[in-house]
Amino acid sequence: MALLLSAVERVLLTVWVGSLWGVGYLAAPVLFAQLDDPAAAAGLSEALKGAVAWVSIGCAAVLIPAQLRHRVRPLAAHWRLWLLVALVLLVGIGELGVRPPMAEVVAQAGQGGNGVAALRTAESLYLVASAIGLALVLGGLQPRE
Repeated sequence: MALLLSAVERVLLTVWVGSLWGVGYLAAPVLFAQLDDPAAAAGLSEALKGAVAWVSIGCAAVLIPAQLRHRVRPLAAHWRLWLLVALVLLVGIGELGVRPPMAEVVAQAGQGGNGVAALRTAESLYLVASAIGLALVLGGLQPRE
């Protein structure tokens, strides 16, 4: 049973971090490069990132409680758990705190405003989240015994 749970955790981490990387570093740049309308590219990019946020919530709902089964003591030393919590918080901040105001920026850009540069500054959350994801992928989810 532990082996199956470990495999499910690895798959969920792969889906989560892969979706972050795929949208943030592949799909979004391609949208901006291929579409003539930056507002349309920004709108599609934000829609994809919204989907990634839901994937993140689903994966975190399984991965965070699964980390608690390892009983790393003290809890402050359980770096994998804290990285997962930080990752889901970053995605949540991006989804709830950054994305709604950026929708206004996209609308202004579509009306001739210059808000696309401000929209791209929000990508720093993606950079930090993808670095945390990389640390989790490289470090694995299982503590060393």
